[in-house]
Amino acid sequence: MIFDNLENAQLYYPLSKKIQDAFHFIKTTDWKALKPGKYELNDDIFANLQEYETKDPKDAEFEVHRKYYDIQYVISGAEIMGFGDLENLNVTKEYDDKKDVAFGECPSSNVLVSEGYFTFFAPKDAHKPCLNVGDNTKKVKKVIVKIKI
Repeated sequence: MIFDNLENAQLYYPLSKKIQDAFHFIKTTDWKALKPGKYELNDDIFANLQEYETKDPKDAEFEVHRKYYDIQYVISGAEIMGFGDLENLNVTKEYDDKKDVAFGECPSSNVLVSEGYFTFFAPKDAHKPCLNVGDNTKKVKKVIVKIKI
């Protein structure tokens, strides 16, 4: 898992051309002006733009993916994201190949992700996003960019 400010995205460009393209997609799109939905860059990179209220951690599960990396960039608001290791995931919902997701629970740490920051999750990273900051819900606008592996 990587956690950083979008201003530092260029530090991760050497990882791959697809990752560089995904960060460029995030940086050059006016996400604040767009409505929630799916936005495609090419066959390997697409974005899901979301607006929602954060939720109590007990109402969420960890998720893992096999086919895509996730860059989750918070456009406005703030949320807690839990993260752990796939090796420690106790699967509660088996992997769905069509949706590229499995769910479960695992030991974890948390990070506060606020406006301007992103997380990068690889297939080995179990993650539980969209969580309340403290006891209160927060309105969040976030783009999740999926990069085909």
